[in-house]
Amino acid sequence: MNINKIHHNKIKNKKIFNKIVFLLILSIIICLSSIYEGYRYNKFIDDFKTNFNNYKFSEANNLLLTKQNFNPFKLFIMNNDISQYFNTKIKTLSEDINSKNISNEDALIQLKEIQRYNIISYVELQDISASIDSIADSTKNYNTGIDYFNNGKYLEAISSLKKVSTLDLNYVDSLMYLNNSKNRFKKDLLDYCDNLVSNDYYNEALSKISNNNDILGDDNNVKEKIVEIKTKQQEYLDKNSAIVEASSRALTTTISPNNINTLNIESTTSYFINVNLKNQKTYIYKGKPDKWQLVRTCPCSTGIIGEDTPSGSFSTKEKGDWFFSDKYEQGGKYWTQITGDILFHSVPFDKDKTTVLDYTMNKRSSHGCIRLSIDDAKWIYTNIPKESKVIIK
Repeated sequence: MNINKIHHNKIKNKKIFNKIVFLLILSIIICLSSIYEGYRYNKFIDDFKTNFNNYKFSEANNLLLTKQNFNPFKLFIMNNDISQYFNTKIKTLSEDINSKNISNEDALIQLKEIQRYNIISYVELQDISASIDSIADSTKNYNTGIDYFNNGKYLEAISSLKKVSTLDLNYVDSLMYLNNSKNRFKKDLLDYCDNLVSNDYYNEALSKISNNNDILGDDNNVKEKIVEIKTKQQEYLDKNSAIVEASSRALTTTISPNNINTLNIESTTSYFINVNLKNQKTYIYKGKPDKWQLVRTCPCSTGIIGEDTPSGSFSTKEKGDWFFSDKYEQGGKYWTQITGDILFHSVPFDKDKTTVLDYTMNKRSSHGCIRLSIDDAKWIYTNIPKESKVIIK
């Protein structure tokens, strides 16, 4: 009985000893593994810092994303270590900026890269960035652009936001505001053009778009709008010209004082105007159908090739004593509307309303309107009533 008990105790003691040995070996393995993983982790962090310090930002970021993913140290302490590194980094950067030991560009590049990790607060980074002289104007342009945007001044917003530096911490946000500003400016511009078209000002609508090509860029919506405006313009011209009087020989025959009373030309007033594009003359008649008398012959200048004066049958509409075109940087006196923004008006003047910019007559030189001498333009403005027939051919 005692022998069995002794044997049992030996076996029990041996098992305890084996467990102790196993646990001791396991502890040694865990300890060595921890030391090894700790070494690998520290090297991993050192490699990240080395790459970042050497402006190898892609390599540094790639390390964090792809290396040591199963290392427990990375899981539990990496964020804290990176945070401490960046805090030390921005403190050093701030000191170097103040002492001029680093270029503005290098400082901004590092600040912008630190920003992408979302570890250091934006306010803290912005404060350091704002202390850099070269970024002050950029920040001002950004803030001004936002103010313009919020107040619906999209053209001004675009101008300011385009000046934001690519190194500015606000740059990504500025691109978003810039894109939104362009889209809203485009919508407002196209809506304005639709309003012009609804009032038959087709050339003015096309000019508005053309004047803003540098902002609108290669935009499909704008291209479609241009096609739409030109289509409506042609429909309008067709409706108010040859189609309306397709049966009238006046539109297929050269009108002259010799045959004027054989063409059955009608006008809702006692005046009729014929513009001869070939000889660059404007003939004004008074009377009634088949009893027209020539009362005034005016040398004129019509549209150049590409901006041709439209042919057809029209009637005079609105009048005014002055207009100025920002697009062409010239104006005219004593205008009488023919169709849309096609007018009878004087020779072109500068904005001062005194300086004549072009005296050309009897030759195409306008942008579509019919230029006349000051006296002739004033005569039409004064004497020709609205709805007087005008045939241009």
